[in-house]
Amino acid sequence: MATARKERRINVRASESDVEAIRRASALSGVSVSAFIMMSATERAERTLADVKHFELSPKQWQVFTAALDRPARKLPRLRRLLQEPSVLDRQ
Repeated sequence: MATARKERRINVRASESDVEAIRRASALSGVSVSAFIMMSATERAERTLADVKHFELSPKQWQVFTAALDRPARKLPRLRRLLQEPSVLDRQ
């Protein structure tokens, strides 16, 4: 897989303890400090952006969407039984 050319630089200030923690974590991960910081920051950015995604629907799609939301819930007996059983975490 081709990687995007890295043309931009990001500078940050960090405490000595933060730098040391990042160095240790990057070493444990087997990647450079720069790669570790970029992977961590990118992962966090993607999660943050996923939480606030905006989507648009055509009037017809909106009608179908709201109709699905307005329909009464279906009875799912197997799901009801599953949710009433003790969790594997509750079992001893």
